[in-house]
Amino acid sequence: MTEQKQRIRFTYEKGEAVKFISHQDEFRLWERTLRRADLPLLYKQGFNPQPHIQFAAALGLGMTGVAEIVDVIFSPPLPLAEIAQRVSAKLPPGVTLHALEEVPVKTKAPQSLTVGADYTILIYAEPGEIEDELLQSRIADFLAQSEIRRQRERHGQPYEYNLRPLILELRYDGYDPASEEHRIFLRVQVRDGATGRPDEVVDALHFDDFARTLRRDRLYFADRAEDLAIFDQYPVISQAEISRGDPPRRSRGRKRKGQQGGTSQTAAEKGLKSFAEKAADEFSSD
Repeated sequence: MTEQKQRIRFTYEKGEAVKFISHQDEFRLWERTLRRADLPLLYKQGFNPQPHIQFAAALGLGMTGVAEIVDVIFSPPLPLAEIAQRVSAKLPPGVTLHALEEVPVKTKAPQSLTVGADYTILIYAEPGEIEDELLQSRIADFLAQSEIRRQRERHGQPYEYNLRPLILELRYDGYDPASEEHRIFLRVQVRDGATGRPDEVVDALHFDDFARTLRRDRLYFADRAEDLAIFDQYPVISQAEISRGDPPRRSRGRKRKGQQGGTSQTAAEKGLKSFAEKAADEFSSD
């Protein structure tokens, strides 16, 4: 008998109270919540079974998110109203469930469909403490550049890339005296190997000296017509366009028996799937 499955897409808010938990901790938070809610969470097969929980895009440490997305598979299915009631009752302070919907079980994983994101950079200051002109001037200087070299790490090794093409929009939205916040709007590309990071934008603008919060307001997806209509105005930036040479590769130790020397092939040249593609396949398997 075929096992009945139900894939639920949750939209939730990650607030200030939990903004300093890691992505792994956030995964455990959701697994613990779903188990405490006594929901029929489906686990993958294997030596160390993991639940079918898939986030659209990990949030950096210290960031909040207004409309985060996570997909979960249950078996057997339950009414949506019952799932919403149980989850809302067990979520910890700082996490709020906004909506949920049932999507086809074989829908592509949300992380393989992201194309961009909007952020708000909130800088806290008393009236007159930071001049608007200073913020606007730094943003103008940032936008005037064609290259802003930054460093990332992969497998513990640093490599350089150009941050500037990944920043699609950046503007000063003014000061709110009631909350004592300067607000800066940021739109970035979010694609495999070419994602703009708001924390590095803050650093490049030299705003790290100011108390601030990074809030993700919206994610954009390739399977939503309204999202593609917005992102059609921007060029798609590839990893090759922002990289300075190839990112360092982790040493795999000695050669296996029969392995020959010479130039190694990339995963694409070998016909292998990317991590996101494999995750999507596993998440949508029967």
